[in-house]
Amino acid sequence: MIREINSNYLQQCVEIAFLRNSQPENNCAYCPKEKSSIHGDFSFLMGNPDNLMLGYFDGDTLVGIFGFFISPENNWVDCVGPFFKDEWNQEAAKEMFDYSFSKFTQAVRFNFYFNTKNENLHKLAELLSAERNDNEYILLLKKADYKPQDIKHTVVMYEDRFRSEFIRIFNDTFPVAYILPESVIDAIGKDREVFCALDEKGAFVGYGVLKFYDNPNHATAEIFGVDENARGKGYGWAVLNATLEYALNKHNTDTVDLIVDKLNTHASELYYSCGFKLMVENAAYCIKNRANYTYRH
Repeated sequence: MIREINSNYLQQCVEIAFLRNSQPENNCAYCPKEKSSIHGDFSFLMGNPDNLMLGYFDGDTLVGIFGFFISPENNWVDCVGPFFKDEWNQEAAKEMFDYSFSKFTQAVRFNFYFNTKNENLHKLAELLSAERNDNEYILLLKKADYKPQDIKHTVVMYEDRFRSEFIRIFNDTFPVAYILPESVIDAIGKDREVFCALDEKGAFVGYGVLKFYDNPNHATAEIFGVDENARGKGYGWAVLNATLEYALNKHNTDTVDLIVDKLNTHASELYYSCGFKLMVENAAYCIKNRANYTYRH
């Protein structure tokens, strides 16, 4: 039986997710691996009426969970799990997704993101007729492995005078993104910093976004973009290195991670040359056409 569950089940949900998510064959990349971080994410999810946590029950016993975060900016839903206390239950997973699909009538996209070794989620995504995107690499850079590069262009911190060009280049580079450029700007000085590449005339031509977490020892080199007319001139290379230099030496972060498409071998080679190493390969699926999906009411 499926129920919408609240914070009364928080600790049980955390224990189930913590048990399963550290295992590659059960991993969901939208869920943290540390118990404290899972607790924080699930507490936020259950405390927000726009989100949804579903429980699958055997009698009165909670045996499976499936979480759904919806972004109010673009109505994308990130699917967290499902996780089961014991063996995987494909039928229960499908039923819980169908339930969420009927609840999120405003959603324009459902996203799945998980370790490629998770065969059960591969099969579920195929059962749901989800569209498969390119696999993504998560790369990690440790401070001890960082190989500083020469920065041959001017890179400065974000200023309000760059706003319109930042938004334009961001939208040109990522016409479909999980976060809006205005939200990135609003987060500057909170959990993000933005680094801006300037050409010889001082015009804004590219950017890099660095994201921070409650754990001060880790950060993410989140998003990079360069104006189409300025590509191939080293601006992206400059802003990447300025971002890493800030994170590792000024912010004193121990590690920085980033995500790159598996097929983007040119970018991967640049990241490897800075000292990044491959940590995980993830698969990405999405359902973005509600009209093509048939669910059970």
